[in-house]
Amino acid sequence: MNLFKVCFIISTALLLTACGGDQPDPETAKTAPDGFSDSLVIELAGADSVTVLDLVRESHQVAYRTTLSGAFVTAIDSVENGGGYFWVYTVNDIQVSLACNDCFTSDDDRVKWHFRKFGE
Repeated sequence: MNLFKVCFIISTALLLTACGGDQPDPETAKTAPDGFSDSLVIELAGADSVTVLDLVRESHQVAYRTTLSGAFVTAIDSVENGGGYFWVYTVNDIQVSLACNDCFTSDDDRVKWHFRKFGE
């Protein structure tokens, strides 16, 4: 098994075991294009050479954990991961596989943080 797979498995395990919080109201949840459910979406304009993490931290309170794969956001504005919901981000409507502290934006990028439900 290569190092990337090991890091991915470890960070996923940390993600799933370290999260807590209340599940959002399913009545207010929106269906994301990929079939997952978003209960909240935060939209931000990109900025040249600013990471996705730094961008959201400029205008929101953010809690995150540093893992072997990079920073993992655990809460934005006191909305914590839990109940199958996790904060994930997209850049120009594409879910990026880089940690948010490793993904740099440009002025013309659109960044969205999705509080998304995974699995049933």
